[in-house]
Amino acid sequence: MATALENSPRTGGKRVILAEPRGFCAGVDRAIEIVERALEIHGAPVYVRKQIVHNEHVVRELEALGARFVDSETEVPDGAVCIFSAHGVSPRVRDNAARRHLTVIDATCPLVAKVHQEARRFARDERTLILVGHADHEEIEGTFGEAPDRTVIVQDADEARRLELPPGTSAAFLTQTTLSVDDTSEIVSILRERFPGLVGPGSEDICYASQNRQNAVKAIAKRSDLVLVVGSANSSNTIRMVEVARAAGTRARLLPDADRLDPAWLAEVETVGLSAGASAPEVLVEQVIERLDALGYTEIETETTASETVVFKLPSGLQRPGQDDAADAEDAACAALLARATARIEELLSAECSRWGAVDARAALPVEAVAELVAAGGKRLRPTFCISGYLAAGGDPDDPAGQDAVVAAAAGLELLHAFALIHDDVLDNSPTRRGVPTVHVKHTAIHAERGWVGEARRYGEGMAILAGDLAFGYANRLTAGLPGPAMEIWTDLTTEMIIGQQLDVALAAEPAPDPDLARWIAVCKSGRYTIHRPLALGASIAGRSDLQETFEAYGVAAGEAFQLRDDLLDAFGDSATTGKPAGLDVNEHRMNLLLALAATRDAQVGRLVADGLEGGGWDPTRLRAALLASGADQEIEERIDRLVASARTALATAPLTDGWRRRLGEMAARVAYRDH
Repeated sequence: MATALENSPRTGGKRVILAEPRGFCAGVDRAIEIVERALEIHGAPVYVRKQIVHNEHVVRELEALGARFVDSETEVPDGAVCIFSAHGVSPRVRDNAARRHLTVIDATCPLVAKVHQEARRFARDERTLILVGHADHEEIEGTFGEAPDRTVIVQDADEARRLELPPGTSAAFLTQTTLSVDDTSEIVSILRERFPGLVGPGSEDICYASQNRQNAVKAIAKRSDLVLVVGSANSSNTIRMVEVARAAGTRARLLPDADRLDPAWLAEVETVGLSAGASAPEVLVEQVIERLDALGYTEIETETTASETVVFKLPSGLQRPGQDDAADAEDAACAALLARATARIEELLSAECSRWGAVDARAALPVEAVAELVAAGGKRLRPTFCISGYLAAGGDPDDPAGQDAVVAAAAGLELLHAFALIHDDVLDNSPTRRGVPTVHVKHTAIHAERGWVGEARRYGEGMAILAGDLAFGYANRLTAGLPGPAMEIWTDLTTEMIIGQQLDVALAAEPAPDPDLARWIAVCKSGRYTIHRPLALGASIAGRSDLQETFEAYGVAAGEAFQLRDDLLDAFGDSATTGKPAGLDVNEHRMNLLLALAATRDAQVGRLVADGLEGGGWDPTRLRAALLASGADQEIEERIDRLVASARTALATAPLTDGWRRRLGEMAARVAYRDH
């Protein structure tokens, strides 16, 4: 989001510190483009229910193009184009629009849509839903409408303390995406303390953009005398940014535009921090900079705390001329099969919960543990690669037999992954997974809280082992009908993954640096298990044995890159982003590939590893510092670059169906350069 002003910094006067990232997020960009494209395609007027995003300048500009903003879908003429805003709507609104035969275009932010999906899931599970957010905000109104008869709204910590639920209530929580991260954490902590067994989303609902902008404001607030946040007064994420700056101990003001900047605010202010809410256009920031320049603030500095590369696709039918229609078809086919795989898992686990719950509530606990982990989200990489292998190999998305087989394989892979994660968390002594307590930690705490007899930790770990075993059994149940060649791949996949895990455990017990063995473990646990074998499984179901070598070369390279990224995230990542503790491999003496390579190439890292072996344990703090000082992270980044290039090269002449060479190349880059 660099501007001309940033590219030519000026010095010599009072200072402005620009926060980066700031301003438009991917969801806002998408929503505004939806209105613009709808006007181009359908002509004016098009009707927008509520403000498309919460910024008065954006609304005025779109009005000038022919958009008409209304408070209710009932105000839209029958049969007209109606755009739902980025904040989402309730099922009732959708029903009203259908009765009026409106041409609906949905601009709901995908991250808000995710919260709606979670609300529907919790309602299906017959849980009382605690919705954390502002009752009068459109996002909360829409989410509340998914299950109004079983949802309560909690707006702050005091309401969380006062909330009363009937004894034995099964409850879940969700949060508005634009809240303050710190305030939300306090509210959720209170709710968890008051309602044992409370479940929530697998990852935080607060969107990446809100988190990033709040983090950036915190950073500039430390160095500023006054923080200005550009945005409208009805923008929740903008208001939260002002509050975050004030909580950091710095004066802060909301600034709708440059004309409303009062020079009196700047008395005795040497440094102004400047940011903008996610719905504020950059032109407003530039105008504020010009205004500050005229007032003597001529030195401009940018402080960058995160880089954003997220892009959300437009709804079908709104693509600009020249956009790749084939890519849309690929996305749609893959998404449809992935949705079927998810549904098959949910149906199986729901039936099993009911079956064993009828015997005794305790009998269903390990099944519920698997269901909660699967429902918590995750990247769904293995099912996606399996389905991609099927489609790239020419598998017919309309062939019932092929569909059933690849859906079964994809569902089996996700349950196999649940098995691996649950057991891996026990082996790694990991306290969290996807931002919530791991299965063994959760049940250890339940045992301790209820004062049961025996050792709490053994009980918790026993529950996790049994839950993992069930996930493995369910995975094999789903894949039992695969054809012979596909079943051979499935057997190899499960065996390699378990043997790789066993060797990982062995290297933790006797962690001598051995890059070759560490790489072999990474290939088994990630390269083959995550990418190569799922692709091969899909291609086999499509009847394409000729693609096995291609998918092995591609999958092993991309999978090693995936594992190296995992190692980097473990050593240097942010646990709030990854959803699991940072530094866990080092803390638990895991000789991963990053550490093995660094120990053999950097004397200081090698000495610390050797001293740790002789002394009975590593010093995690010193070892992580040495890893960073060694430059190993940069070397690993370069190795990842080479692996991604190798993966793409493996596809160069492969006989894949149209578009899939490009798509698989993009997928390799995504897994290699992810941030969680």
